[in-house]
Amino acid sequence: MTTTQQPTERDRYWLDHEAAIKTSGQTAKAYAAEHELSLHAVYQARKRLRAMGLLAAARRRRSDCKATRRPVAFSKVELTAPRASQADFRLSLPNGLVLEWSGSELPLPVVELVERLAQPR
Repeated sequence: MTTTQQPTERDRYWLDHEAAIKTSGQTAKAYAAEHELSLHAVYQARKRLRAMGLLAAARRRRSDCKATRRPVAFSKVELTAPRASQADFRLSLPNGLVLEWSGSELPLPVVELVERLAQPR
């Protein structure tokens, strides 16, 4: 329950700062730092001024509103076993790319790729 009281000199001091914060477009934290005010004192003054009815109640953040919360949804994921391959060589990369080849020697592009990947960055 809020009751409007006559503001004291201290209340007017903080009301002036609140007005300046609003017109500056800064956050309370940035304003407090710029004017060498304790952020805790700014918040305490707000609490006191709201309780006295001298400052409007804070707007609710959108993230605090229950109407904007959405239920968590899960997606079904099915993993399949890797297929059997007739290739002599198989290279599986972390991004899911799989290189397969057959033959007695490594193809030159594969050798170059492995050399590039092995180089320090």
